[in-house]
Amino acid sequence: MNPLERPLRVLSSTIAILVSCAISCCAVSLVESPDTVITHVEALIRARFEHLAKYVVREHYAVYRNGAAETAAQQTVEATYQKSTGITYTTVSKAGSSMWLSRAIEPALESEREVNDVTTRHQVMLTADNYEFKVDPAGDSVNGRDCFVLDLKPRRKSPYLLNGKAWVDARTYLLVRIRGTQSRSSFLLAGLPLITRDFAHIRGFAMVVHEEIEAHTFLFGQTVVKIDYDSYDIQRDERP
Repeated sequence: MNPLERPLRVLSSTIAILVSCAISCCAVSLVESPDTVITHVEALIRARFEHLAKYVVREHYAVYRNGAAETAAQQTVEATYQKSTGITYTTVSKAGSSMWLSRAIEPALESEREVNDVTTRHQVMLTADNYEFKVDPAGDSVNGRDCFVLDLKPRRKSPYLLNGKAWVDARTYLLVRIRGTQSRSSFLLAGLPLITRDFAHIRGFAMVVHEEIEAHTFLFGQTVVKIDYDSYDIQRDERP
C-alpha cells in the first residue's frame, strides 16, 4: 500500500463523517414536534398583539381586471395602527374607475380596519382559539427560508378566517406567508377569493409587505387586488 494511501483514506472517511454529521445536525435543528411548532407560533402571534404599540405604513392598492397589465383603479393610503384604538387611514392619492375603487379597494380597506379593531382582533388571530392546526411533516422553502407548513382549518365560518396554509420560519417561528380562501364569503368581490399574504420580519415582528386577493365571478370575470406595504415606522410596547 502506498504510504500515503492509508492516511488519505482515514482523512476521507473523517471528512465524510463530518459532512454527514453537519447535514444531520442541520436537519435535526429544523425538526420539531407539531405541538412545539404550534406552541411557539401561537406565543409569537399573541406577543405581536401585546408588544406592537403603534405603526405607520404606506399602502398601495392596485386593481387588475381579467389579466390586463394596466390597473382599473389604484389608491395609496397612509395607515396608522394603534393597539388601543385600531387602524385609521389617510388617502394620499387615488385614480381610475370609481366603480372598482368602491367595489374592490374600499371593501379591502374596511376589511383591514375590522381585522384590527380592538373588539375583534382576538377573534381572527392565528391561534388555537380560532383554528385547528396540522403541521405538514414535509416542510417547504419560501424566499430562501426553511419553513414549517401549517394546514389551517377555521373553527367557525368568518370572512376573516382562512381555509389554507401558513408558512412559518423554521428558526424564528415568525410568519412568512399565509394563503387560503375565506371560510365565509364577504362583500369583497363576492365569491371566495384566494388571499395570499407575504411577511417580512421587521423589529422582531412579522409584518405584511405584499398581499394579493384574486376573485373569479360569472358577472365580473377575474379581479385581482394587489397591495404593497412599505416604509414601516414601528413603536414597541416593552411592558410585560
